[in-house]
Amino acid sequence: MSYNRNYSESITVRGSRSRSVSYPKSESGGSMTVTIDFEEEVPVDVNIHVDTNPFDRSINNCNTNVNLLTGAVVATEAAQIASIDHNSQKVAGTIVNGFFSYIRSEISQQISELTQNIDAQLMHLKELAISCSGKKKQMEGDYTRISGRYVKIFEDLNNELSNRIVQLDKPTFVFKEETDQQKIRATKNDLVSTVTVFGSDSGDLQCKIGASIAKKRALDTINKAKIFLWQQQKLNTTIQQSMLNENVACTVYSPVCFVETKADKNQLNQHLYSPEFLPVIQENECKNILLEKFTANSNKWRTVPTEYNESLKLYFNTELNSTYSSNDQRSLRVRELIQRIARLGSIEIINFKNI
Repeated sequence: MSYNRNYSESITVRGSRSRSVSYPKSESGGSMTVTIDFEEEVPVDVNIHVDTNPFDRSINNCNTNVNLLTGAVVATEAAQIASIDHNSQKVAGTIVNGFFSYIRSEISQQISELTQNIDAQLMHLKELAISCSGKKKQMEGDYTRISGRYVKIFEDLNNELSNRIVQLDKPTFVFKEETDQQKIRATKNDLVSTVTVFGSDSGDLQCKIGASIAKKRALDTINKAKIFLWQQQKLNTTIQQSMLNENVACTVYSPVCFVETKADKNQLNQHLYSPEFLPVIQENECKNILLEKFTANSNKWRTVPTEYNESLKLYFNTELNSTYSSNDQRSLRVRELIQRIARLGSIEIINFKNI
């Protein structure tokens, strides 16, 4: 917008002027040049008229152009955001579909492989089940046949022993039958006086029969002990004849456990554990020698081989199950904790020999 400004000030003007002055004739008369210095206040009025119409028109044009540019930028930005969103949705959908397709194909492939493996295992299990059923039937038949054979043998032995006992103590059994008949006759007879005599005779007879049975059992026990001692003597004689009376040099292996613990940063504690049935290793001199061999710098420690590690795991699990065989909660927790902390594959050994 155009505007006017008025400014009024006074300025001090200093200067000098030269004038020619004539003076009247006196003696000679004439003229001269005189320089005059002066100083005066001069009023100054300044009127300024600022015409802003061209600038205002250019500002309006610029504002219009800026607004148009802003609209174009906003439209472009919105279009770009929409395009980016559409492309990102498309890319994300493609990635997700590809990922799930890949996972689906992998799972399908694994399912097919596992299905084939399961079918093969089921066929193998069915064959094993059929084989086990056949072996079971065969073992049942063998057991029935063998048990029937041995039952018949034992029945024959019992009958034979019964007949032999009857033959050996036949007078006693005959006397027993006669006394039984006399007992029946005496109880049915009116002769009451014979009851006392019959009771005494019956008691003596029972004592004799008990003594005879005890003697027979003692004789059978003596005979069995005699047969056992004879067979043991025969076995010892056979072993002595089979043994060679000679000394052979051989190597005997014994388990030894070397443990090294760190008490602090500068102190190491070393311990050696060995079986109690080897008293030589329990001596201090032998222990010191073994400790020096274990701690020698020439030793080359290496882990247990894989083929032996499986046997070691089997033995470890067997010992662990036999030690904690009860089913109480504490034993189960202790067994599971030992299985978790046991790192059999990290055991290092020296001079490994698979014995």
